[in-house]
Amino acid sequence: MTIDKGSFLLALATLGAGGAGGYVVSERGVLKHADAPGVMERQGQAPESPQASRPDLPTSRSGPACDDMTGAPGACPSPGYPAEEGGCGSLATKRCEDFKQAMKPRVAEQAVACLNALSPAQRCDPARLNLCGHLALMNACSSADPPQTTSSSPSGGGPDEVSSRCDAITRSCTNTALPPPMRECRATLAGLSAIGRDRMAACMSTHCGDKGLAGCEAVIDVK
Repeated sequence: MTIDKGSFLLALATLGAGGAGGYVVSERGVLKHADAPGVMERQGQAPESPQASRPDLPTSRSGPACDDMTGAPGACPSPGYPAEEGGCGSLATKRCEDFKQAMKPRVAEQAVACLNALSPAQRCDPARLNLCGHLALMNACSSADPPQTTSSSPSGGGPDEVSSRCDAITRSCTNTALPPPMRECRATLAGLSAIGRDRMAACMSTHCGDKGLAGCEAVIDVK
């Protein structure tokens, strides 16, 4: 199974389009029923909405709020054949355990599910393993946009914890030509747990130039 960001987002878009299409068809069915013989609309009057003709229908379709703290990561992949037998041992298992520690529960759930969907050969490719973590982080519930602060906030309208972390990371990258953009930093840290953010900051303090944000994502053992 090949997993990449393009196909992942395309799949989400396809599912979303399918859901919207079903809703439109349903609404058309209601409107068609309203135009049955014997029912005439007054000239110049807009058709009555389905909700107006059916007071029992809910007026809001909003679902529960997305929460990265809800979720239960599955079991990690079993270790494969050792290197001397042509395998990669516990590479995928170790990365999976990193995800569980460094990510919020819902984000870790998605990353671990991605690992389990890989073939044995793909689980020996570090880039494939890291892509599972990256896609999960980029689809975290938390927004990468700066929060709307108010004067009544406990911090007096100052930056939130994620922004403070990203400011510190940016300052630690002063010796590099291109410090990480704030938006990308926030998007990465938003889906990480407290320990994941600590390890991210430690990794970036020494590897901002060679690994960058993507290379320091959800890494527990910083080297």
